[in-house]
Amino acid sequence: MLLALAALIAAATLAPATPPERARGAPPGQQATPVGSRVRVWWPDELYPAGGSAAEDILLRQWDGFRSTYRSYDLEIRRKRASGLGGILSTLRAASGVAPGALPDLTLMRRADMVAAAAEGLLVPVADWVPADLLAGDLLPGVEALGEIEGVLYGVPYALTLTHTLYRPSALSTPPRSFADILRDAPHYLFAGGSGSSAAVNTTVLLQYTHAGGRLVDAAGDPALDRDPLLRVLQYYATGVAQGIFGPELLEYSLPASYWNAFAGGDADLIGVESSFYLSHQSEVPNAVLATTPTHDGAATTALNGWMWVLVTHDADRQDRARAFLSWMMRVSQQAALTEALGVVPSQTRALALWQNQTYAQFATGLFPSGQIVAGVQRNSAAAALQASFADVLEGIAPEQAADEAIASLAE
Repeated sequence: MLLALAALIAAATLAPATPPERARGAPPGQQATPVGSRVRVWWPDELYPAGGSAAEDILLRQWDGFRSTYRSYDLEIRRKRASGLGGILSTLRAASGVAPGALPDLTLMRRADMVAAAAEGLLVPVADWVPADLLAGDLLPGVEALGEIEGVLYGVPYALTLTHTLYRPSALSTPPRSFADILRDAPHYLFAGGSGSSAAVNTTVLLQYTHAGGRLVDAAGDPALDRDPLLRVLQYYATGVAQGIFGPELLEYSLPASYWNAFAGGDADLIGVESSFYLSHQSEVPNAVLATTPTHDGAATTALNGWMWVLVTHDADRQDRARAFLSWMMRVSQQAALTEALGVVPSQTRALALWQNQTYAQFATGLFPSGQIVAGVQRNSAAAALQASFADVLEGIAPEQAADEAIASLAE
């Protein structure tokens, strides 16, 4: 049974997923490199560009450039789903015990999956492995923390996402930074107010609550909500409901795609977006203006997330080859070109400075110092209670009652 499982894992893992002449092997006329010099990398499908696109051409040229520069190495790239059956995390789990030879040396993982993989002993800490110059001050502010778990570095941040808003200047008198700005101008404001499948609370409300000083866990690590910050946020939404700014329809939205057409068509004045979605649709709304998520005091906040390079192999020689590939992909000019083509934000300051879209690059640069890592805390019972209180207020329940019921639910 175990041998059969190992064979199935190996076959699924090693099946070519990119054109063979580009994905692996020696260039025409060059002798194939011994398997002992292989560098095996898994690349998530979600970060692979559309076939025939300019982004795909950039990516494949970067892989081919590595092969030409490191001729003694055999670069083997395998595309993998990021999640679900046959995804990166599930395959690491399945293969680590029965088919370790099928595992990659290096792979990209979302932060949440990196946390899970590290907890299960599937990853190698990288503080002593990663090239020192990559951590010597060029990462954008707060970005290195994305690769850390309880102070231990497990990932090198590569391609990032941010959250913010987008508005029509004709509908608002000033950039909508604070709760007071929203309540004054009363725009038609849409955001992903539903909790979705991967989180118990939506990102906008969570950011506003934590920015106001609220916690989801107490000093002992137990789920908790703080009444004053919670009430501050709920009162804002209750006032907005009374003014017709917000309503229960927000709970139906879990992705910007759900309300993008309303904004692009002029039926909404202000929307919440994630950076990758905006960057892939920006040409559809040339007159829209970037802004931060509204907070009680108008100070900026954003949710940081993204893809990390993580090390899987414990073999010293394979680690050396994997480090060479990491350094290649993290070269500033290459990271800048590929991330802009993919519509994700690079982790290095100099790479973002090389973007042609300097309007967005400068906006994003200003957001990073206020970034919060929220993905890991959106799933506990306090997060669910926070979402429930938000939903109650949208349905017309008084904010004081919604806050008290949310806090009381944690004691049950």
